[in-house]
Formats: sequence, C-alpha cells, structure tokens
Amino acid sequence: TILENNPDSRNLHVQFDDVATSGSEPLTVAYRHLEHAPDKGSYRSGSRAAPAAPASKAPEESRGPLADSHGDFHTRQLVKLQELQSAPELNGKLGRLRKFDINAERWEVDVRQVGVKRLREENLGRPEKPEVPSGLSAEELKARGNDNFKAGELEQAVAFYTAAIELLEEGNPNPVEASEKSYISVIFGNRAQCYINLCREVHGEERHIGKEARGFAMRANMDSARALELDPTNGKAAYRRGCAVLGMAASASRAKEAIYWLEIALSGRASGGKDGIVLPNAMRNEVSNLLDYAKRRLDACVEAAVPDVEQCRENCRQQ
Repeated sequence: TILENNPDSRNLHVQFDDVATSGSEPLTVAYRHLEHAPDKGSYRSGSRAAPAAPASKAPEESRGPLADSHGDFHTRQLVKLQELQSAPELNGKLGRLRKFDINAERWEVDVRQVGVKRLREENLGRPEKPEVPSGLSAEELKARGNDNFKAGELEQAVAFYTAAIELLEEGNPNPVEASEKSYISVIFGNRAQCYINLCREVHGEERHIGKEARGFAMRANMDSARALELDPTNGKAAYRRGCAVLGMAASASRAKEAIYWLEIALSGRASGGKDGIVLPNAMRNEVSNLLDYAKRRLDACVEAAVPDVEQCRENCRQQ
C-alpha cells in the first residue's frame, strides 16, 4: 500500500503486504526499486536476480559513515572501472560515484547498464577524452553515435553527433545530407537525448537540481529547440524539450513550459497528427507519464504572487 508519494525525491513511502520479508514498519523506496505487481494498482519490490558468483552479487549495505569526497575522487564524478580481477567483464565500464564508505574504504559506484557496485579506489580511473576518427561521413558519424548511445557511452556518442553536426553545417563541400533539414534535426535530437540521460545520471535521487545536472539540461534544451527549428514536426524533439526544461529548475514556470511541449508531442501520431507532428506509438505511454509528472510538479510548486519590494528596488539599481 502506498502511504505517500514524493515525486521530487522520486520515492514512495510503502507498507508491503509481505511482513515476513519487509517487516511491519513502512519503508521508503526509490521508484527504480519498484515494479508493478500482478494486481493492478499495487507494487512489489524489484525482481531479484538468481544467486551468482560473489563478484556479481548486489552491493552490500553501507557499514560506516558516508562521505562525498575522498582522495582524488568526489561524488557524481565520472569514473572508468579498471583492474577488477573477480569481475573482469566490468573493466572499461563507466559509472558515477555516489558515496564513499569510510569504514569499508569503498565507493558506491552507479555503473551504467549494470547497477550499483562497491569498489576500492584502485579499481577506479579517469575515463579517456572522447576521440573521433577523421574521414568519416555524416551517416557513419551518426551510426557510430547511435552505437555508443546504446552501449551507454554517452560522452563518446556526444562527440560523434557533434562531429556529424559540424560536418553537415560547416563542411566544405557540404555532404548531400546537409540539404535535408529533417536529417540534421534527428542528430540534434539524438544529442539532446544524450544530455538528458547525463542530467538524470548526475542528478540521481537528489532533491535539488545541481549545477552540473542543470548544465546538461540546458544543453538538451538548446539542442531540442534547434531540432524543432529545423523540423517542427519532430515529436521526439518536443518530448525531449519537455524533459530538458524539467531538469533546468524545479519551478512552476518550468513545469508549465514542460507541459506545453509534452502536450505538443502527445498530439503527434506515427503517421503525422495535428500540425503534421510525428511521434512513434511506442513513445506515447512514456510521454503521457512524463506529462502527468509535470502536472504534479506544477501542483506542488508555490511561487510568490507579489514580488519583494526591496528586491525590485535592487534590480532597478542594477539596471
């Protein structure tokens, strides 16, 4: 039974029916740890993998005080896993640092496409700067960016999409695809999605939007705006702009802006809907869910109806 829903912190206060497993007291559980139960309207804890070798077990609970920084590392930092003997398949994977367990001397690392692992600092390294080979066509750059995105290599995907955009907009001679605005719009939209994923990754389950997460959201907003400028029928770009503005600030004005763009996206159809907007049917549920969230955020926001007089005077002096 859901006792309380906290959309800002993305968690639920839940009383589970299985008292033998979860205990008699309600638990606070993050959205990502829940899945829909067979009975409509209820939830159960996320499915658990079968027992595996010790190297692939779920991370143990923190056993000591947690710190945001230690040595050369700090929370939200991007790292590359290295020199893992018991789980060599994780070497080369990228992840974000969460907290440092002082007693265990291990970092909680949210590894992309894997989950949270508890690792020692000698198994953490700095990722290399993305590089793009020369001589590739726009289509080859786009295809490599797509492959990197699917592999969770977001920084490398951004590098390939950026190279493709530069080639299409500034190449001499211009590639044949440069005359197709809808083609360029797709690449801007793809890069925007990379920035959205990076924003979500950096933000995690924090209540307040930090500077780095906001920066990624702003880049996503600019890219999706450019994608819509090139192709106003790009429903994916409208959806991504709604995602982006929600990541820029937890304010009523941003929530209203997100609702505007998400409603535009939802007006689209796979074959072209109102105003010719195209949105794949597979995305409709995702867009609808985010629209509902944006409306809840708007309801939860409280903005001053009357501006502060002293602040207005100060602004006048600054002008």
